[in-house]
Amino acid sequence: MSQWRHYLSKALEAWNLPLASRLIAELAHHNLDTLQQAYLRMGRGGLFLKHGQWPEAQRELEEAERLFAETKDTIGHCWVLMTLGNLYSDLRQWERALETHRKAVAYYRAQNDTYGEAQVLVNLGATYYSLGHWGEAIRAYRRSLKTFLEVEDTLSAALALSGLGNVLVELGIYEEAAECYEASLDIFTEACSPDEQMAMLNNLGRVFDSLEQPERALDLYRQSLELAQQLGDLYSQATALRNVGLALERLGHYTEALEAYGQGLGICRELGDRYGISISLHHLGAVNRLLERFEAAEVCLQEAMGLKRELADRRGLAGVLASLAKLRINQDRWSEARALAEEAAQLAQEAQAGEVIASAYALLGTVEILDDEDVDTGATHYARAVLTAWEHHRVTGKWINRFIQQHLRDLIQHGKVRIVQIICEHILLAIRDRVSAQHPEASAVFEELMSKCLPDKDPLEPQGRRPMRDHYASL
Repeated sequence: MSQWRHYLSKALEAWNLPLASRLIAELAHHNLDTLQQAYLRMGRGGLFLKHGQWPEAQRELEEAERLFAETKDTIGHCWVLMTLGNLYSDLRQWERALETHRKAVAYYRAQNDTYGEAQVLVNLGATYYSLGHWGEAIRAYRRSLKTFLEVEDTLSAALALSGLGNVLVELGIYEEAAECYEASLDIFTEACSPDEQMAMLNNLGRVFDSLEQPERALDLYRQSLELAQQLGDLYSQATALRNVGLALERLGHYTEALEAYGQGLGICRELGDRYGISISLHHLGAVNRLLERFEAAEVCLQEAMGLKRELADRRGLAGVLASLAKLRINQDRWSEARALAEEAAQLAQEAQAGEVIASAYALLGTVEILDDEDVDTGATHYARAVLTAWEHHRVTGKWINRFIQQHLRDLIQHGKVRIVQIICEHILLAIRDRVSAQHPEASAVFEELMSKCLPDKDPLEPQGRRPMRDHYASL
């Protein structure tokens, strides 16, 4: 028993499960003081965690943390706090993860253990990222990166760079994000870490997708797919195939996109991955709608909607409902489109999904203007869509602008220039103080359309009441 704490800590740090199990079994046969009980709970929690038994792991680790708080042992206590914080993150209990990680940082800092602090800061950065606290996330990642580079722990530095890249993507700082991902990819490639290589290839692909370079994105996604196939990693193959499909869809290669999505769906069904199935079905439904295969789109989107409801995935469900609303507009089923878009907007608000909120309000604006001819309400919805989109993400803003721009041009072609003028006025007023200063391009398209509007047109001329049908078929 003389060195049991040292050996158990090392065994858990290296996830040496046979050694950890033997030490825990030996420890359990003694009369235990508080510290020994804490280590016993810590060991059990670690074993449960490694075997994916999360509720049992949470129970043991929380009891270990309580016991350690009664002792002066900082080594075990810090390990438990860091591990418990990561578990809370996996369980999406973000506030508890944040509190636990902060406590672990404070303990390591009190011991002047900068390396241990850096290890927690990487996880703290991930928690801040999940909560949308971008500034705090950047600071945590950069502090940890500085320490890892100083001690020449390149693999940990690569993880910090990857996390930093994720935050920069959210902020629309794509060039710097690409640099972070490329540096991580180089490290993981040199270290022969294929799982991390695939993740970085996918991340880089998303950056170039955001930079509207789908060809480069497609090449990176295909590299990730090839690596996943070489490893026989079905989960990663399914992810890469979905990304390949997205890039092909961006390029307008819809038939090839359908093939990629279909292959990904087959793998997800084989794995029993219901979340992956729901995502693949949503993509398939969206592309089938673009190809005007409305019956196939209906089948895919209805199954996706059912799975999203069963999984309680509010963000994903909101996206599917928005896609169904687009389909209903294609089918001239306006009241259903409105109801679906309203539910999508509500769910997206609850899930803080800015892109879907913007999309839902753009759809509501379309329904109000084309079906009810309620220009003021429709214009208000459009203004909210543009404002939300640009506040969420520059790429989302540009996409929503294009979406509305095409509709407004259709209206101008149908002689409804006064309606276009009203909509542009609403949008420009909404974004003038909150968006335009940071993103001048947000207002440019609507200012251009305003300049083309002629004041002598009848705003409610009845011709061409639904010019959006062809437009929706091409989105």
